[in-house]
Amino acid sequence: MTSIMNSCDKKFVWVIKNFSSLQLQDCYVSVPVLIRDVKWRLFAYPGENNGDHLSLYLEVDFESMPCGWRQYTQFRFTVVNQISEHLSVKREGRKWFDKKAPEWGWEDMISLTKLNDINSGFLVNGELMIVAEVETFEAISTSQVAGTSVDSEWTLLDYYSSSEEDKDDVTVVIKGFHVLDSQIYQVKETFERHPDLASNLILKNQNLKNIYMGFLLDLIKTLSKSPKELTEDDLNFADSMLSDLTKAGFILDWLRQKLDRALEKQIACDAG
Repeated sequence: MTSIMNSCDKKFVWVIKNFSSLQLQDCYVSVPVLIRDVKWRLFAYPGENNGDHLSLYLEVDFESMPCGWRQYTQFRFTVVNQISEHLSVKREGRKWFDKKAPEWGWEDMISLTKLNDINSGFLVNGELMIVAEVETFEAISTSQVAGTSVDSEWTLLDYYSSSEEDKDDVTVVIKGFHVLDSQIYQVKETFERHPDLASNLILKNQNLKNIYMGFLLDLIKTLSKSPKELTEDDLNFADSMLSDLTKAGFILDWLRQKLDRALEKQIACDAG
């Protein structure tokens, strides 16, 4: 099992020249950037699948990675408004990158209508500027992490993001976990239904605790899908993540039962 810690922040800029003359269906790729001995790059489609938005993705050079490599990464894209930073478009995500999922991003990063408007400020002298911030985490064994107590206090913390768009999304402490304002209801409801959820948690590092709570919320979301919506990859991901969370000390018998039922239904469907 792996855990996450020791962040290493990196920011790089990709300038695409003569953007308006690019072919809509073509893929455009940035120069690779080395972050913690791993090569990352951006790739963009000016009109993916005949769409009307710029698609933007972060990709890892998986071919250079050892077998079984996984990397938990938080990343932010900014399509820079070169007239007013306040008008820049930002998107932020956090994901596991591995062989099955070597890239993540958004197919609707910004509309082409807004982008190509000569008065919008996104294109200056035909150049589009994209800033990528990539924060990777070093994997460590959870056996190296000491136990911690569960705190029931609610505390309002600093803004999770300094961007203008995220100023309403503050961070709150619930049972010792720092969660976004947008996640409060889900986290609170989960603890109300399963009060012993984190009673055996062995994670001491605050960043690890926050990240694992994010994993748990992603897992709950995945298993909330109907059986018909769940793919084999979804179930494999859920099984792996559930094992990691359980080893970290979360009490998740209720999720294991839900996953087992989903697996049984998938087997029945395959047999039929």
